[in-house]
Amino acid sequence: MAYLDTTVLNDFQAAEATNEKRIAKYGMIDLAKDSTPFVDYIPPSVQQQLRTISASRSATVPVLKDQSVTVVTTPGFNYIPENLAETDAYSFTAYDVFTGMRFYPASFRNNQMDAMFYRDQVLRNILQAAAVSIDDIIETVLLARRSQVLSYTTQISQGDGTFTFQTATDQLDIAKAAIKDTMFANLQALMAANQLGGDYRIVTSPAGLTIVTTETWKYGANNTKNLQEVNSVIPMDRKYESHQLAAGSDVFTGFFVRDGAIGVYENFPFDFEQGTNFAGKKWSISDVELPFTRMRANVYVNTEASEATSLVSPNTDTNLKMTHFEEMALWFRFYVGYRYNSDLTSRANDIVKIVGKTS
Repeated sequence: MAYLDTTVLNDFQAAEATNEKRIAKYGMIDLAKDSTPFVDYIPPSVQQQLRTISASRSATVPVLKDQSVTVVTTPGFNYIPENLAETDAYSFTAYDVFTGMRFYPASFRNNQMDAMFYRDQVLRNILQAAAVSIDDIIETVLLARRSQVLSYTTQISQGDGTFTFQTATDQLDIAKAAIKDTMFANLQALMAANQLGGDYRIVTSPAGLTIVTTETWKYGANNTKNLQEVNSVIPMDRKYESHQLAAGSDVFTGFFVRDGAIGVYENFPFDFEQGTNFAGKKWSISDVELPFTRMRANVYVNTEASEATSLVSPNTDTNLKMTHFEEMALWFRFYVGYRYNSDLTSRANDIVKIVGKTS
């Protein structure tokens, strides 16, 4: 009986049980995955290439750059503007997150720990660790693509609380009064004023939106504030938290991201896609998205003979002499796509770093 097999990934449940490791939130992964279906700037053919392309090649996305269009007030054959457009192309970076586990079935012959419980809980732990790395990678992309300019903050600061864009740190500071009152509606209005209207998602450090929630509970649909309606501009399923974001001394740090501004595409190398299988070694792709990572993984399973008595000390467990181990590698290989912006230093972008202030 094989204890490590790709089928365990299908049945795996991230149960807490008596595993000491705590379950965290990885909201940047959730935001990116939920945003992916709205990516409309990467052609389907390129999306398909991203799933199978080798690291030695690039899948490029064609772009028609913004242009200064000439319009005249005098019609005629001699006045037709050329208005020639400039094109460009860009591509994305492949990221690799690699982990795995080794399992010695014989070590559980005289062990109080149940073998299947051990396997499932260690699997849970390594999937969480992979999620930490993936969440960090997505944060790196969000930081690199965050808007470096943002206009009209003065216009939306006329109600309760101010919004100040800090050019030194490329972040939007939101005053405590605004967090408690107008934040969601004003963020939507701010992006629309910058010609970046649409549906947005928000991810913050843990408990970052607590004050918004409690104020909404306090006032509900009361006529003096009606926060229930104001805060419903961003529905609950578009709000995320990540333990990889640190608030520090602020109420929260996070990102305000338009649907489709970021997308995630898994990549599956040849042998994994082909399901190569020989000599106790098997390459495959997980049938389902795995917990925490929300990605399908490239899965390698191997069985080898082993002398493993060193695992138990000071006494020798004879079950581990001339035994075997099973090992599983999980390789998350993926691209993070984003919308083209020819000059982040002068053109507002639809990814905004936000910081909730305490005053």
